[in-house]
Amino acid sequence: MMKRSLKFRSFLAAVLALIIFIPLAAVALERAFVNNLTQSVLEQLRVHSLTLITEFEFEDNNVMMPQFLYNEKLNMPESGLYAYIRTSQSQVWRSESSISTEAPTLLDSPLTGEESFDSNVDSENPYFKYSYTAEFEGQNTYIPVTFHLFQSTDEFNQHLQEYRLTLWYWLGIVSLLLMALLLFSLNTALMPISQLIKQIKRIEKGELHEIQQSYPEELEQLKTSINHLLKAEMQQRQRYKNGLGDLAHSLKTPLAVLNSQDNMPEATIQPLQQIQNSIARQLKRSIGADSAWLALQPLHEISTQIIGAMKKVYADKSLDISLICEENIRFRCDKTDLMEMMGNILDNACKAANSKILVTVSQPADLMIQVEDDGPGISEENKELLLSRGARLDTYAEGQGIGMAVVSDLVSAYAGSLNIEKSELGGAKIVVTFSPEQ
Repeated sequence: MMKRSLKFRSFLAAVLALIIFIPLAAVALERAFVNNLTQSVLEQLRVHSLTLITEFEFEDNNVMMPQFLYNEKLNMPESGLYAYIRTSQSQVWRSESSISTEAPTLLDSPLTGEESFDSNVDSENPYFKYSYTAEFEGQNTYIPVTFHLFQSTDEFNQHLQEYRLTLWYWLGIVSLLLMALLLFSLNTALMPISQLIKQIKRIEKGELHEIQQSYPEELEQLKTSINHLLKAEMQQRQRYKNGLGDLAHSLKTPLAVLNSQDNMPEATIQPLQQIQNSIARQLKRSIGADSAWLALQPLHEISTQIIGAMKKVYADKSLDISLICEENIRFRCDKTDLMEMMGNILDNACKAANSKILVTVSQPADLMIQVEDDGPGISEENKELLLSRGARLDTYAEGQGIGMAVVSDLVSAYAGSLNIEKSELGGAKIVVTFSPEQ
């Protein structure tokens, strides 16, 4: 699973909430608007119906309606408002507006004094239908008369479309404002974490020895724990440094006495020199390990330096040493450790190789360092022997025999793995792998 920042995750969650909330809000608001608009249509049709009732008269059981009605829409053909009057027997009148329009299906006549309203409209029924039944006095009895009104949905749909455009316009503006406000709120809320990260980076660079700023109470405990860890780490390194320094000084005088002897055997001179070099190297490492945090080391640059040095040391073999490594690959470690680790691996490869060595550094996920040679290779029974401290194979006639064991120790210190495989060049392939958390 890809790692995402807290800011990105919070913003994504808020955007998802907006994506869900805004359409739901739009549906709810539109539903409320449609209900109100439909209720308004009903009220209008009621008023139109009452107007027709006041204009309707019976005379000798004949329907009498004025030539021009009060409602102008009923006088205009195809105006979108149509009226029909019917008694129990048949239709007795229709408005001038309906003359050129096909008569829609009439509603059933409601009971006297009651109304009916049909707001279910679609492509086959593009009208709101309203009916009301009133009684009028005839010659010998009261006659129920039903007034049917039909209003086209064109105006209704136009208002609804305008409302939708306005609604989504303002919801879009509100969404943008909310996202801007959200980003501002996230930046404000996460600013202490950003400041904490900057402090940690300054500690990595050696500019600070502890986190100094004050933070919200949720981060104060984290700050205290990090400072405690830094202090403990520095104290441990200081003890390590002091121990190596004391060891170096305690051995310095005896070694100086031995080296000053005129009658020293020739065979002991080189081992004593190696002891002095080893002590000096370990002391230098302890002195250079003052930083509680390790910096990112450029693999391409360091590999190039080591390869250049090996070509000079083994100039008599005229080795072809190739490097495959992208320049942006970095590894968080002590530079001395990295150079010693790669130097020992490449040194053994140079001793074993006939003419060609290939160094490959890649980081698809884990960091992988591979060193291959075209030498005789390493048998299965000798692989563990090569990693044992003080042991060496007959192939490598030079050196003190602890090179690969030192490499194994350093790889373990950085939680990595070391494997010896068969190379396609014909010799051995040393594979060192580190996880990306390092």
